[in-house]
Amino acid sequence: MQQKLNPSEMMLESLRGLSVTSVEHCAEDSWRLNFAAAGLNVQCPWRIVSNDGVVLGGSDHEQKFGLPQPVDVTVEALRVLSGKTVESARIDEKTADLCITFTGEIWVDVFNDSSGYEGWTFADQRGTWLVAQGGGQMAIWKPTTAKT
Repeated sequence: MQQKLNPSEMMLESLRGLSVTSVEHCAEDSWRLNFAAAGLNVQCPWRIVSNDGVVLGGSDHEQKFGLPQPVDVTVEALRVLSGKTVESARIDEKTADLCITFTGEIWVDVFNDSSGYEGWTFADQRGTWLVAQGGGQMAIWKPTTAKT
């Protein structure tokens, strides 16, 4: 009997102990969080949270908020997450919402907010792919090892 794949465990296996190395703004509502051996592409709302509340959100990009300069989410997200390593990853079974927890009581929430569009995709260098499909379904590709 084949064991059911657990996408949260698969993601954590790839990310545990890693830090975000860069954050990219790819298009209007498209972001990429890069890790040493993996990447997370986000095409839905996301935010960085601490015990004090929301620290930064993707929708904050280029907003002025009364500051001298508009917020550059790529710079601020990397500043907040710098030196923090992944402790856990959880993907909601009904919605495919994602929560990645880092050291220092910081986490990233990703909200899969469409019934039709893919909200986020994750891939690592080993060939694992996770896709949060519209409606909350998960598509999973995991490389198989050939028997010798």
